[in-house]
Amino acid sequence: MSFLRRAWISLLVSVVGLAPTLPAFADPLPFDLSGPDLRITVSRQGTTLPISEVPALAPGDRIVVTALLPRDQSAHYLLVGAFLRGPTNPPPDAWFHKSATWKQPDKGGGPLAFAVPEGAKQLLLFLAPATGGDFATLRDAVKGRPGAFVRATQDLLQASLDRARLNSYLAAVGQASALGPTRLQQIAPTLAGSLHIKIDNDCLTRRPELQAACLLENKESLILDDGHGSAVTDVVTGPGADLALQISATSSGGLGYYSPYISVVREIVGIFGSMHTARYQYIPALGILHGDQAELVLNTPPSFHNPKSVLVMALPEVARTHAPSLELGEPGPVLCAQAAKQALPVTAPPLLYATRYLRHLAVRVALPDGRSIDLPAKPDPALGGLDITIDTRALGTASVQLTGRLHGLWGFAPFDGPSVVLRAALPGAWKVLSGPEGAAVTLAGGVSSCVTAVDVQAQHDQPRHVTWKATGPDTIAVTMPALEKGHGALTIGINGAPGVSPDSITLAPPPLPHAMQVRLLQSNVERQSPGSPVPIELGDEHEIPSTATLRFSLQALGRDRFTGHETLEVGTEADVAPAELTVAHGLTVIDAKTALATLRPLKDLGPSAFGPLRARVVRAGVAGAWLPIGTLVRLPALQRLECNPAATCALSGENLFLVSAVSDKPDIKSAKQIPDGFPGLTISTPRPAGGRLYLWLHDAPGILNRISG
Repeated sequence: MSFLRRAWISLLVSVVGLAPTLPAFADPLPFDLSGPDLRITVSRQGTTLPISEVPALAPGDRIVVTALLPRDQSAHYLLVGAFLRGPTNPPPDAWFHKSATWKQPDKGGGPLAFAVPEGAKQLLLFLAPATGGDFATLRDAVKGRPGAFVRATQDLLQASLDRARLNSYLAAVGQASALGPTRLQQIAPTLAGSLHIKIDNDCLTRRPELQAACLLENKESLILDDGHGSAVTDVVTGPGADLALQISATSSGGLGYYSPYISVVREIVGIFGSMHTARYQYIPALGILHGDQAELVLNTPPSFHNPKSVLVMALPEVARTHAPSLELGEPGPVLCAQAAKQALPVTAPPLLYATRYLRHLAVRVALPDGRSIDLPAKPDPALGGLDITIDTRALGTASVQLTGRLHGLWGFAPFDGPSVVLRAALPGAWKVLSGPEGAAVTLAGGVSSCVTAVDVQAQHDQPRHVTWKATGPDTIAVTMPALEKGHGALTIGINGAPGVSPDSITLAPPPLPHAMQVRLLQSNVERQSPGSPVPIELGDEHEIPSTATLRFSLQALGRDRFTGHETLEVGTEADVAPAELTVAHGLTVIDAKTALATLRPLKDLGPSAFGPLRARVVRAGVAGAWLPIGTLVRLPALQRLECNPAATCALSGENLFLVSAVSDKPDIKSAKQIPDGFPGLTISTPRPAGGRLYLWLHDAPGILNRISG
């Protein structure tokens, strides 16, 4: 069983959803029937083409149709060709041609050969079981209702072209899945865009081994976009119109979700159903074209009992040939003259990829010596354009830039496309256009289509492959890797296809960031009102109680300026995280040279911070030098000083471990030392001399403070 046939069977199973309410449709095979094959050729002015390469017929074309029936064919088929000339003008008898396929050529059998008459617009082929008066019956049916057959021709042609698009999609997905899930994930969006097929993007988020099956089996993933805003799904080509109509009316079928395409099916079913007679019923047949052969696909099992089934296939209309337009992006892409294979992105109708109407397509390049060569071009939906094969030897390297033009044949008619530029990559052409900006560097001057890989190498390091993308014919954007500071010079290597000389660019190491220099202008300490009955008189103006509010101003030195993007770190030498002041919290830029900082040590640094307090400015990740601000001290809460006649006193309060020593004299040598980590609430002290008692704090043991006795 072919891949496409398996895919269609899978599609049918997904459409019916294997719903238990539809047991009659569990096996879709009887509804996907292969009919007989036909060999069809068209000749015009001495040139003969297979039917798959003919987009339209013209008056005077000679058509030869051969029914490829098996040798043991038991049912005799009459092959009839009938031309139409519009819905209101029945064709003459001379426009009907017949061949008794079971007879020898000299006895009215063999290939059916005829020419397209002037005035004809459509052509239908009939395969009818032979009966008495069969030819006359078919002829009278067409002449009696020409409009019905004209409309049937149009619908059958459209359905056949939609089937061709979907077949191309299924074949490409099958080929890509054989190469691995990564390849499938890469091409699926481009493939769907080229063929105007809306895929289920959720399929690409599944596990890699499930992606291909999802893209082939989900009914939502095989919706065709006709380019006019409507969506159609090719249901009729597989299971048959009757099944499609039933599905559209069920909840498992989406309650008419497929109605855009079902409307076409209804037209075909209605048209042929209205022509049902006691002797004949008409079955639409879609022609799947491969070279000169048309494989007929049926949607209804044929009957050889009355009413016998007549297979109806539509051939291309008789009309002027209109070649499609191919558009290149702006600015136009530049092909690499040194790469053997190139992808040329184009905007084109999906039939460019789904049919073989466009043939002998090539880029004709004019060489400097007056000669020209053709570079073969093949439409590839996975590339979203044309696959160009370049003869690098024939092009040579003498010319830096060459100009070519797409040309070929659309059916029998000449086809001319847009012009294309080919350019050779030269060593040393790449230069830095901008950057590094963040993590990207833009390079310009070379040929982006000649680039296949980019790597970045730091000093004393191995090259790293990096991501990049072409942003223009001569520009690429390179994503730089994360590097440590001080990495030194960087070398960007630009690599190309075989035959393209590698190029490289050296980026000078970035200048070391400048550390901002400031000095302390003034500071002010706002102490809270004494919270204890026995206040402490600090002995140094640089002591900063942790419960106070500290404000200090800084001045930028030299050419440095405050911009508002700075962070002021304030902390102690102890292992405590510094406070970070910004313009959003605690830092005010007065002008370009002056800033004011506000610090609440207990809140901003916590209860464990003490000792020498310092600040520094950090800008662009570079920290300046630490600047001394003062000494942060935590004060005990002294409640009472009581003395007895024995000349001893008791000092009570909380957090007495913050007291280092006490004395009745301003001399640390004679002071009473308080044990480290003292947990008590009372300490004995000498009687104050002159009403004063001196103490030293744990957080600033070198500074003399006092309390009044």
